[in-house]
Amino acid sequence: MYVEVNGLFAPQVHLELLYYPFAKQEGVSNPFASQIQLTSLEKVLKTESNGFDVNQRKNVIVRGVLSVTVISAEDIPAMDVMGKADPFVVLYLKKGETKKKTRVVTETLNPIWNQIFDFVVEDALHDLLMVEVWDHDTFGKDYVGRCILTLTRAILEGEFQDTYVLQGAKSGKLNLHFKWTPQPIYRDRDRDQ
Repeated sequence: MYVEVNGLFAPQVHLELLYYPFAKQEGVSNPFASQIQLTSLEKVLKTESNGFDVNQRKNVIVRGVLSVTVISAEDIPAMDVMGKADPFVVLYLKKGETKKKTRVVTETLNPIWNQIFDFVVEDALHDLLMVEVWDHDTFGKDYVGRCILTLTRAILEGEFQDTYVLQGAKSGKLNLHFKWTPQPIYRDRDRDQ
């Protein structure tokens, strides 16, 4: 992935990290200990699938429906000579083919959409949700900024709401609500070999 910085395209890397402080706190076990431990995500899967074979970790596909509510945006940068914008949002999964779009809210820097979009996710552990904000113009559209989100938090929490800073924009935040309806499946080891 590349992001535009001062007219140049620079590579962009997204990581998920597990932080474990050296000073051991009471009741917190070392996740890097030699014995096999379940991650938070695996614990969720275990409770939902009547048991979880730790040796089958790599064979788990997390499938389900992701409902995304595009609530509103704040402080979108002005995109026209009148100091306003006509923003709309485009959402899609990195591995998907379908793009979904909000309606255009005219002449505002603080649009409210309150629109819900459902995505059938085939492999949530390895997909990204792309959320882009655009400005509608008579002769086309102008890119404002975007958010790139993993689905991990939705899988773990099930439902949450948060505010995300628009990457690549001078200003702007996007308010989103997520709801995950899981449907875990397992790959057939014999079939995949």
